[in-house]
Amino acid sequence: MKVLITSRLYPSSACPSRGTFVHNQARFLAAHCELDIVSPTPWFPRLPGLGKWSAYGRVGQCELRDGLTIRYPRYLSLPGRRLFGQAWRFYLAAVQRTLPRPPDLIHAHLAYPDGLAAAHLAHRLQVPLVISVHGHDVNEIPAANPRWRTLVAAALQRADRVLYSSTDVQRRLLELGCNPDRLDYVPQGVDCQLFRPAPARPTHRSGWRLLYVGRFDERKGIGVLLESMALLRQRRTDIALTLIGGSPVSGTGATFREQAARRGLEGCVEFLGELPWDQVPSRMAAADVLVLPSYYESFGIVLIEAMACGRPVVATRCGGPEDLVTAQTGVLVRPKDAEDLARGLAEVLATYQRFDPAAIRQYVEQRFDYRQIAAHVASVYHRLLARGANENRRVDGPACQP
Repeated sequence: MKVLITSRLYPSSACPSRGTFVHNQARFLAAHCELDIVSPTPWFPRLPGLGKWSAYGRVGQCELRDGLTIRYPRYLSLPGRRLFGQAWRFYLAAVQRTLPRPPDLIHAHLAYPDGLAAAHLAHRLQVPLVISVHGHDVNEIPAANPRWRTLVAAALQRADRVLYSSTDVQRRLLELGCNPDRLDYVPQGVDCQLFRPAPARPTHRSGWRLLYVGRFDERKGIGVLLESMALLRQRRTDIALTLIGGSPVSGTGATFREQAARRGLEGCVEFLGELPWDQVPSRMAAADVLVLPSYYESFGIVLIEAMACGRPVVATRCGGPEDLVTAQTGVLVRPKDAEDLARGLAEVLATYQRFDPAAIRQYVEQRFDYRQIAAHVASVYHRLLARGANENRRVDGPACQP
């Protein structure tokens, strides 16, 4: 079974933390099928100082990652989402130009432009199409522009299967007109062999260690987290916070560093910046609590990564976390509410002994290990191929006319 995986959201040498969840699913899928991976990347000259656009210029045409070959053909994509309504055409041309061999099935990550381009390609090749959605493609893009909403809906309605990772995303798919019979719940995963508990449970002689891992972005709630730290420090001084993150898009968090300084948090808040992905597990295992204060998350991969390390979590009720966090694994709080976040953190620390590391890890192993996720996705592929031609891939008309 030859499968083409295509997504602009994929790690590279220039952007190693971008789309790691797509790559990690792919590396475990490689045990079930032959993969060709194409990640169209915006063309941009090698000019320094322009954030993510400079990073795009440093991406190679072809790279090897964990034994998988990834091709990065260039396509036209402009800042500010200019010509965004035509992006799928440029994306499709890039995939076709680079496609190493005809696939038996196409799996696109993100509904637009990836999914719509893949819908046209699947129609031309007469092969099944699977689309995985990841939140912003069915949330931010449709809300931003009615035309873009039509394009997203066109892609999803032409897919043979649409894979979603949370109840919130499922609801958004139904609002976009997806056939519920074509939806499959496939959560994001975690490599439980990589994310493991520390050999010994950390002691608290030097205080409690809170950890945030993610982009340095206001929408991730970092400003609210710093405000909650200031509130907590008014009552106790045995709490420290480490933030790991940043990206070519969000930078190194200078604004948040200034906020921490204004709040007098320099001695208890540490900004480490972006770390290689394989260094994150040990940081999570060494922490006491993982906190994710986002305004919106379609899933929340860092939550299950921390849980795989046996650590409780504090997260906001912002979409995906509601499906993940239970009374046995952590606490949920209101988004954009520093006082409620401080309350939730204080609650976890005050009742820390009730969180059983072995039980938390087992919860994740049974539901979210990448080996299980990959086997499930492969079973979706096999069912589609066994079923044969789908009614949406007729030879009497185009796949869609957005």
